[in-house]
Amino acid sequence: MRFLRRLSGIVVAGLLLAALPAGTAQADVPPGYACAVTYASTGWGTGFQADVTISNTGTRTFSPWILQFVFPGSQTLAAGWNGTFTATPPSVQVTGPSYHKSIDPGTSFGIGFNANGANDQPTSFTVNGVPCTVS
Repeated sequence: MRFLRRLSGIVVAGLLLAALPAGTAQADVPPGYACAVTYASTGWGTGFQADVTISNTGTRTFSPWILQFVFPGSQTLAAGWNGTFTATPPSVQVTGPSYHKSIDPGTSFGIGFNANGANDQPTSFTVNGVPCTVS
């Protein structure tokens, strides 16, 4: 099945390959794409550390992959690992590292970050514009 709708992400040969801007509704997710995110954090005085596991629960590979999420308050990113982090508060985008550009079906990949502010779980996790379930 070809995916021809014009989106804010990159479309190559009819496949969605890049993430939509945070907060963009994605009504037409191509068949076979699904994801889940496990989020765990530990807070300290003025900040927190978070570990995020991205799982491909679909039947198609995310390659390359871009995770996007939104901080619910005035949190700011301090540092991140296992990806390239770009933050425009309240949104954060994480691009897969050169050594792990793909997340195949049935596999997972972990990233982490330190942030300043309240230890509140981010919202709106997506991978390549596909909304993820969160646990």
